[in-house]
Amino acid sequence: MKNKSKPFSDDITQEYIARLKFREDELGSIIKGHLLIEFIINRIIERKCKNPQKILDDHRSYPFAVKLQIVYSMNLLPDHIYKNVSRINKVRNQLAHNLEVKIGDLDFKYVKDNGKEMTIEMPKSKHFPERNYIQLLCMGTLNQLRNHYFLLFAEFPKYNSVA
Repeated sequence: MKNKSKPFSDDITQEYIARLKFREDELGSIIKGHLLIEFIINRIIERKCKNPQKILDDHRSYPFAVKLQIVYSMNLLPDHIYKNVSRINKVRNQLAHNLEVKIGDLDFKYVKDNGKEMTIEMPKSKHFPERNYIQLLCMGTLNQLRNHYFLLFAEFPKYNSVA
């Protein structure tokens, strides 16, 4: 009997890396990162809100930006994570309406854990600097959010995909 292969980790950041293996374009990279970030925001809502299903089931009244604001307003996210997630949401919305991002549309910024904003410098030899920035922004923010989730709940958010 053959063993079915199982994912080596249910870590959310490993899930993002696995989803990028097909060398996604900018839209694919931001959508995948955004979805995994929303997954964590939803887990926080499930664990901290009085009536989470009302929020999670009503996508029209509670789109991503509203859920993010709820979690932030409840002091469940520090400023630096909120700013990075908001930046990802902004880029996602730009791409959703334009199909491509122009290098001038991105500020290449990222807020570190210490709250200081930095500019991500792309080597001149790198192709597709927009794609690389988006992937770095998503990966860094997912790591921050994952680690903050651990501080809140003493466990990492588990991503269990249905195969």
